[in-house]
Amino acid sequence: MGTVTELKRRPRRLDNPESQLGRTYLVLRDADYWLQLHEIGEVINTRFNRMDSHAGISARIRQLRGMGQTIVSREVKGPGVARPHEYRMLSSWGEGPGGAA
Repeated sequence: MGTVTELKRRPRRLDNPESQLGRTYLVLRDADYWLQLHEIGEVINTRFNRMDSHAGISARIRQLRGMGQTIVSREVKGPGVARPHEYRMLSSWGEGPGGAA
């Protein structure tokens, strides 16, 4: 019989810019204003030289919420009948920008 070795996984670091989750977290954590998905993508491209899709960023926002981060959204008036959303991460105290890593 063989030996079973259990691999210990390191806890996921939210501030890892090599992952889409980390890039999304870092942009939202550092922003002191509301951002739409395309703006989050532009900041990611500028800061990390990566092109993350709007769908991917939206999925990472849902994932961050599931991990306990408080990310609020609001609808804004867009062109025509469009109603885009803006996002902002709240601190662990529930006000202002930022979050805990």
